[in-house]
Amino acid sequence: MSDKRILHAISASTLAVLLLAFFLPGEYSGKVTAAVLLLPVALLCRFAIKKRSIPSINKGQVLMIMSIISVVLLTLLYMTGLEFGFVRNPYALHARFLLGYALPTSVIIVASEYARYVMRAQNDKAADVLSYLFCVVAEILIFGNFAYMNTFNRFMDFVGVTLFPAIIANLLYHYLSKRYGATPNIVYRAVLALYTYFIPVVSGIPDSLMAFAKLFIPILIYLFIDALFEKKRKYALVKTSKLSVVITAVAVVIMAGVVMLISNQFRFGVLVIATPSMTGELNKGDAAIFEKYEDQPLVEGQVIVFEKDGSMIIHRVVDIQTVNGTTRYFTKGDANEDLDAGFIYRSDIVGVVNYKVPYIGYPTIWLRSLFQR
Repeated sequence: MSDKRILHAISASTLAVLLLAFFLPGEYSGKVTAAVLLLPVALLCRFAIKKRSIPSINKGQVLMIMSIISVVLLTLLYMTGLEFGFVRNPYALHARFLLGYALPTSVIIVASEYARYVMRAQNDKAADVLSYLFCVVAEILIFGNFAYMNTFNRFMDFVGVTLFPAIIANLLYHYLSKRYGATPNIVYRAVLALYTYFIPVVSGIPDSLMAFAKLFIPILIYLFIDALFEKKRKYALVKTSKLSVVITAVAVVIMAGVVMLISNQFRFGVLVIATPSMTGELNKGDAAIFEKYEDQPLVEGQVIVFEKDGSMIIHRVVDIQTVNGTTRYFTKGDANEDLDAGFIYRSDIVGVVNYKVPYIGYPTIWLRSLFQR
């Protein structure tokens, strides 16, 4: 069998098995399966595929830079604890987590990066794409699997916090692996993935802010490395490279926008209309975009987002009363005959609806129905 066929067989079968591992039940099953699979895959790449060296005089410099960047990012992460506070880390220095999480994570990082390095060195487009995909899946398995996505909200957290950052980060890893080998990626990923198993406290920074940062940091690193070492590329490659950067930048902006909206922790948020109570103004399947409520004045007739009995509701303010110095807001769905039971306070209000995007929320409604079966 030729090197190319071996390459394609290894990469395709690895991707298939990792995708199956993503749906395995159990706390450790996905990580352990990925580690057990990727270790022999790396060995196969070592002994069954003819290696082609990647000439670069800057390997040592890039390794040092990525090491420094990883330490700086970790330091900045802990500095955010001054704003968001620190929380006890239950994973640190615990034998169960060291064996069930830290060890498989280490194997996944080292094995996947070595396999990526060998496959990228072959200059084969199919192997490039397949290795990128299985590295994305492997990184996702470090943080969990489908068994944890047993509710719609957890699924949306997975998309914003894990999936999108993994897609963007692996574009950087693919770029570095092609030019500077596996070691810079291994060091960078190890520092940022394994610290949580050894340090007893972590920053309380919200996951949504972490996800937001993870979308942009790889792009900034790419631009920095590219500016330092890739200025002498041939002009024939410059146009293609610029197009790739533009496409990636657009994708990152879209992903960042999605993370910002679905997290509801930034100035603007989004909620999908899942009931007919506001038909006419907001129809089922529309996405309502709201501005976070920060005690701005409200008047009758405004459509607001508020929390009641653990649910997020979008209805219109129909009456405002002040009793003993406390403001009470009475609400009603436009399509409902009766007012909502009781009233709400300022502390219950989440946001003020300003815009809507028609019909775009139907996929979300469909996904939510899958989790309710």
